[in-house]
Amino acid sequence: MKAETQANNLATLVRRKKKYPEYELVLPFINVKLSKLHKLAEGDIFLLGLDHLDLYLLSDTNIMANVHVFIDDNRQKIKILSLDKKTIIQEHTKKYENIKCSFGMLQSRKFEVGFEVSIEEVNLQEIKLFVEDKNIAEATLVKVDDEIAIQVTKVDK
Repeated sequence: MKAETQANNLATLVRRKKKYPEYELVLPFINVKLSKLHKLAEGDIFLLGLDHLDLYLLSDTNIMANVHVFIDDNRQKIKILSLDKKTIIQEHTKKYENIKCSFGMLQSRKFEVGFEVSIEEVNLQEIKLFVEDKNIAEATLVKVDDEIAIQVTKVDK
């Protein structure tokens, strides 16, 4: 019985251990008026002003890299375009709040310019919106007049 408990504990520890560093795949931050944020509802759309999907990799509160999404052999991948180590500055104003749009976490064994990472485990249609690390809504990517936008599908209040 003792051997089974030890084996179970060891298996749990191995599952928790990450092989490679984890990064969060996010869109550029959106600056929204607080009054609009409090009235956030299903169906609301945020225009991003982007015509192609360039994303960032975050580690804690630092932007680590700028990445580009592409398809290679029917598999979605990202390519690291540039390495940056910029701290995200949360400007606290009375009128505006920054929203982080996250696709989720991914692991990368290498972290250098030109390296390609498969993003098969990340769904690029489902986005979680965060304000100060609090999940406020879920959304999907949509296209409005050849421009990438986010449409809110569920509001968490």
